[in-house]
Order: sequence, then C-alpha cells, then structure tokens
Amino acid sequence: MSDLTVPFTGVTPKLTHLFSPVQVNKLVLNNRSMMSSIHLNLEELGHDEQFERMAKFYALRARHGAGLIVTAGCAPDAIGAFIHNGFSLKNESEVRRHRWITDAVHAEGGRIALQIMHFGREAVHGEMVSASDCKLASSIFKPRGMEEAEILKLIEDYAICAGRAIEAGYDAIELIFSQGFLVHQFLAPATNKRTDRWGGSLENRMRLAIEITRVVRARVGLDFPIIFRIPCMDLQEGGLEAKEVLTLIAHLKPYGIDLLSVSIGWHDSYVPTIAMVAPRAAFASATRMVRSRFPDLKLCASNRINDPRVAEQLIMDGVADMVAMARPFLADAAIIGKARVNDFDNINPCIACNQNCLDYVFAGEPVGCSVNPQAVRAEEGVYAPLSKPMHIAVVGGGIAGMGAALFLAHRGAKVDLFEETTNLGGQLQLAIAVPDKTEFAGTVNYYRQALLRIGVSIHLAKRFDATAEEARRFDHVIVATGCTPRKPDLVPGIDLPHVRQYTDVLGDHCPIKFPVVVIGGGGVGCDVAKYVIKRSDEIRQGSQKYLTDRVMGDSVKLQLDSDLPRTGAVTIVQRSSRKFAMRLGRTTRWIQMEDMQRMGVVMRNRLEILRITEEGVEIRDKKTNQVEMIPALTVILAAGHTPRVDLVGILTERSIPHSVIGSASTEGSVDLSTNISSALGSAYTTAMSLGIHSPKKEPDL
Repeated sequence: MSDLTVPFTGVTPKLTHLFSPVQVNKLVLNNRSMMSSIHLNLEELGHDEQFERMAKFYALRARHGAGLIVTAGCAPDAIGAFIHNGFSLKNESEVRRHRWITDAVHAEGGRIALQIMHFGREAVHGEMVSASDCKLASSIFKPRGMEEAEILKLIEDYAICAGRAIEAGYDAIELIFSQGFLVHQFLAPATNKRTDRWGGSLENRMRLAIEITRVVRARVGLDFPIIFRIPCMDLQEGGLEAKEVLTLIAHLKPYGIDLLSVSIGWHDSYVPTIAMVAPRAAFASATRMVRSRFPDLKLCASNRINDPRVAEQLIMDGVADMVAMARPFLADAAIIGKARVNDFDNINPCIACNQNCLDYVFAGEPVGCSVNPQAVRAEEGVYAPLSKPMHIAVVGGGIAGMGAALFLAHRGAKVDLFEETTNLGGQLQLAIAVPDKTEFAGTVNYYRQALLRIGVSIHLAKRFDATAEEARRFDHVIVATGCTPRKPDLVPGIDLPHVRQYTDVLGDHCPIKFPVVVIGGGGVGCDVAKYVIKRSDEIRQGSQKYLTDRVMGDSVKLQLDSDLPRTGAVTIVQRSSRKFAMRLGRTTRWIQMEDMQRMGVVMRNRLEILRITEEGVEIRDKKTNQVEMIPALTVILAAGHTPRVDLVGILTERSIPHSVIGSASTEGSVDLSTNISSALGSAYTTAMSLGIHSPKKEPDL
C-alpha cells in the first residue's frame, strides 16, 4: 500500500501557509490548494463507464489531499458543451451520474465544485453560438450571434444548472467568465460586435455576466459558495482592459464573490500563458492588481504554478489566499500529499509541455500526461503485480529505461538498470540546456530518486554484455539504448572540423563561431538554433552587466560588445518541404516559430545540400533551381537519428527474451519535448504487458 493512504501523523508541514485552513463562504477547506478545471475528454463520451473513470480520477486526487477540486466545464444547455450534447447538467436525468463523482470525492474526504461553462465559439460542433458571428481562427465552424430570447433562456438555464449542482452533491460552483468562452466572448470588444443592450458599452457587455450571477445567487442562496473565474489579464487585442476588469468585479461583488479565481489569457492569446516558456508564477501581478483594489476579497492565483513551494510563497506574501494548479495534478495525483510530508523530491513535476494534455483536448482524445503515462487511465493509481517473480535487466538509463525500470519495480519485479555513461537521463540531459526547457531537470530528478527509493539496482558506467553467461540470469531484457545522431554521409565536407553534431553542442557545450548553419528543421534543429543564440547572449550580457554594475565614474569608458547581427547569424536548412518543428503540437509549435523569428533565425526548406566548405554550406533551391553558398563558420547537424539496436541482434541470436522501447525502436527525427511522451508511453505499455496480470495493488505514488 502507498504510504500516502494512511493518515499523516508526526509530520509538521514546512508549508504552513498552504496547509492552513481557509473558509469559502460556509465551506471550510483543510488546505489552500485548488485542482482547477481540466478537460479530460472523457466527459464527452457520455457513457457510464467514462463517468466512473472521472469519479476515480477526481477521487484519487482527493485521497492525496487536494484542497478543492473543480470539474471540467459543464454546460447548462445542449449547445454550450464542447461537442453537441456533451458534458452538461441540463436535465434531471444527468444528476445521477454527477452524483457518482461527488460521492467518490466525498468518500475520500475531498471537496469538489462544478464549473458551469458555456463554450460558445470554442465548441466543436455546427450549432455553436456566440455574442457575434466572429469566427475563432483555429475552428472550422463559424458561430451564430445569439438572439435576445436565447440569451434570456440561457441565463435561466444557468440558474437551473446551479440548482442541480446542489442536488448532485457538489460543494460549490464555479462560474467561468474567462478563457475565451461564451461569457468572455460577450465581455470582450474583439468578439462582441452587437449594437443592442448586450453589446457596445462596457455596461452592456457586462450584462450577461451580471445577470447570470444574479439568478444563480438567487437560486443557490447566500450560504452556498460561488467561485468566480474572472479574466484579469487578457493578453489579447480587443480584450478587457485592467480598469474594465476591476469595474466588472465591482459590479459582481454585491451578489457575493466567495472566491475570485484570477484567470489569465485566451487560448489564442499572443503571449504564451501555460507553456514552459512562461516562468513560474509569471502572472502573479494580475492577482496583485486585484488585491490592491479589493483587499477584502479571497483570491486564488493561477497559471504556471507547478511547485507547492511557489504556492506557499504567493500565500505567504499575501498575493493570494489559495493557489490553483491543473496539469500538476495530472503529472502527480499525490502532489499535495507529498508536499504535506515535505517530500518535495518525490513529486513528479509538470513540465508544461502540453503534448498529452491540451493538444489531446483539441484532437478529441482522452487526456494523458507526458511525464505520467498512467494519468487518466482506467487503472490509474494501481499496478497489476506479476504472477511470478521476474528478474529483469533494463539496458539504457534515458527516460524510457528509467520509466520501464520504475514501472516494472512497481509490479514487483527485481530490476537491474545498466547505463554506460555516468549519468541517468539520456536525451533529456541535452534538453535541459535548451532555452525554456529547464523544467526537464525535474523529470530526470524524479525518476532517478524514484528508482533509488523502490530498490532498483543502478549500474552506471557499465555496458550490458549480452554475450556473457551473466545475461542469461535475467528473465527478460528491456532494450532502451536510445539512438545516435544521423550523419548525412553523402554530403561532401561533412567531416570538416567545424561540422558538429547537435549532441556536441547541447551535451558537450563545444564552442561555436558565427554565422551558423543548422542542417535539420525538426524540433532538435530549432532547439539548437535557439540555444546557440542564447548562450552567446548570456556570455556577452553577463560580462556587460558585471562591468556596468562595478565601474564607477568617467575614468573608464566602457566599450560594450555590440549584439550579434541577429538576422543571418543562424540559418536552419531543411531538405523537405515540411513545416519546421512539425512534430510539436498546435499549442506549442507557434511559440517555437515566434521565438525563432524574434531571434532572427532564418528558416529555409526544399533545399538540396550540395557540399560543406570552410566558408559555408552550398545549397540548391529546389523551387528556383538556383545554387548559392550560405555563409557558415560552424555547421551543426540535427538531421535525425539512428536507433542503437546492436544489442537486439545479439539477444535474438541467443534466444534471450527482450523488448525494445523508446527511441531505440523508432527511426526518424528526435524532438526533445515529444520524446518524453513517446519514451515513457512505450516503457509503460511494455512494462504492463510482461507477465500475467493478477489482482491489483496500489503503488507508492
């Protein structure tokens, strides 16, 4: 059994503010953490078994200490759902299945709020409505502007839905007026082009939010907690201005704001709000703004908070009364329970990659988590023990090998992990050097310490010898040997000394000289381009800051280095006509492209690489058939990878049972972000498929 399933006794939390009680209206919470709304895409399937999975998902987080859980957005009518007739509480017949969720959470001692939300133009069906007929750029559907009668009926539907939420056993409701959903579409001038009493002036644009609040409060009464998710920093042209936000809050206050959850941005905001490029607690200033104007309100901060210690700091500093985290509860269901017992190194941190969560939402797939392949699965929280003892060798200490070793150890296997270098982490050790990807260090740290805790025997700087008789002592061998960078051998000049592999640059930090040409336009090529520019900037800026901070007076005239000529300093070339970084998901690829454009990286595709010389890279443009020389004093190869499978042939020849996982099992390009998801996914699937499944037991999360 998990050591987190027993009462917490004898341990005083170091995070005393996070773990102090807080009262939201009449509801008393035993800590100040909120698991904010996560759309799981189970809600839309509409089957009893999916509601049972949701109930288990929320209950597991409640068991491990989440202070307050907020459901995915639940529509008050049929067309307000993500898909037509999707997750809703629009009639009495739906109360029964919602009760499964609340009963499961309450059985674990948790508290849960229903988020009532109309998707508006963010829905993905042909009957969508909005304030006006302004189409979302990424949608294939165009919304229809709502008629007066429809608006009035929707207001009443909100009140009815709130009443059903109480009947279904929810402890609170959250009204979301932000994130670009319907009420926000009425609030913002960019999406509200109406000329009637629901559009135009701020007073008219606020009318829907105020009327919904009025009827909902009248329906639930003064003592029932209502949380408001308010757009406090829109980061969108035509969005709400700060003074308008404060005016909206002032108009809602008379109806009782029991907790104001500060919301940041739209899904299509021009500033990344939930990707790893955003620093932790990057938007706390929005909460401070509301605090300065309304010091009496209880506030909940949100966005890019993945560490309970950051939450503690925000509460300690008086910025917020609660802190909301969403995806960190996907990465680790027990994040709050572990923080309560000060076990911070045992938290599997969210890396804000969006690969298996937000990208899956838009793809219509059930949500998962790159760093936690068990997340949202039907078996989450349990592992099937092996029916008989097994001794397993895992060869390779990258993320795939580490994951396989951990998952197999959870199932009761005796595991030896062999890594020929002196460090665990593999490709992730390269990723950590890339700008905005330092979060990957937390993933490596978590899996490393988890292996040590569970008793996996780790052999560093040791090559696994499949030809020795010692190899036969294992019942199974997991091959997670990774890959080697591909070298385009047919290109003349490929062996010149100024030609480097991406591993030389990211791993060994080999010096480079500008201008630079990167061969390969996948995720790694783009990461390398950003890395070399940032490294050069940091060295130069660091020396400049040191001198400017310490040289006094006019006796010494500083001659500061000029910036590199950005445009043309780094050029990425690609043979194919594919998009650059095409393997990145829709929620993060645009950030990568925007970053490279801002840094002046030149991107060129549909090229034939003719030769590399000391002066540069000679190419032929396939579109124009013109030949030219791109200047380069350093050439970096990021042209895909070749799986390391020598061991597979030996194991096959010796009839030793084995499986191949991670990048050792795939050809093509490597992307340092998506690699985590595919590597851990293959490790989990393989680990679960070995042996015969027996009655389940709960793992040590």
